[in-house]
Amino acid sequence: MQLQNQSRVITVIPTFFKNDFSIDFDTMLRHIENQINQGIQSIVILGTTSEAPTLTLDERLEVANVVYVNFHNRVNIIVGLGGNNTIDMMNELVQISQYSHCIMISQPSYNKPSQEGIYQHYEKLINTTDKQVIIYNIPSRCGVNVEPNTIQRIANISHRVIAIKEASGNLDQVMQVRELCPNLSIYSGDDALVLPIMSVGGIGVISVVSNIIPSQMVNIVNEFANGNHQMASNLFYRFRPLIKYCFIESNPVPVKFVLSMITGNNQMANVRLPLVQLSAESRAKYNEMVHFNGYHNNFNHNF
Repeated sequence: MQLQNQSRVITVIPTFFKNDFSIDFDTMLRHIENQINQGIQSIVILGTTSEAPTLTLDERLEVANVVYVNFHNRVNIIVGLGGNNTIDMMNELVQISQYSHCIMISQPSYNKPSQEGIYQHYEKLINTTDKQVIIYNIPSRCGVNVEPNTIQRIANISHRVIAIKEASGNLDQVMQVRELCPNLSIYSGDDALVLPIMSVGGIGVISVVSNIIPSQMVNIVNEFANGNHQMASNLFYRFRPLIKYCFIESNPVPVKFVLSMITGNNQMANVRLPLVQLSAESRAKYNEMVHFNGYHNNFNHNF
């Protein structure tokens, strides 16, 4: 499978946990099946939404293996890779590449390298795999931005660098990347900014909210891509309250809570420390948000 030019909405799949906090593979597989049935062609596993930092290496490899074995012929599988030890990440990449069609790599977190350090980090990792690569720029979680000139240098390492998930929240940066890297597909890394980013050259979104409304997110993005901008805008604002709610606390806490409510599976809300479940104050706002916006008929999760 080739990712480029095929998928405009890519869902980042949560890792679900049982009440003993072991991984709930059955729920994860049912959730991915539902995503495919509602038009999602590509997914990310082991991303931020997947709570990858609180999974052991063995668990990450098991998640990737289970998802790949079950779905590799039906959906593009993008494996997230993050960390701040380049050598350790190279070793993990060697093991996990076999369970992916594409690798999404974020800049190092915590140690705040220079732009040259970021470039060399990506260079080592890109040259460790033969898979396609998505750059993931998420400065709010990593403490350092990947600057447009550095993105250009990374994109020039290999033709296998096909896209960027741009989560800087900076439209000027998105425009600079578009100018410097005209062949690099740009995805919004923020559901709330999908239409602004598409208006300056982005092709879609790597999404959290599509876990809840996959077909609706596909419709929003496709309408905009097809030139039906007013329809896309109307659809977007229809679901903007839900998008805002999904980030009322740290991701993926709210989206997991919403999934638990609409499926009736309370375990889907489980998160591992240091994350904790949604606060009582935020939970109290859920019914008001759903009722006020009439969302009851928009949730289609047949578990």
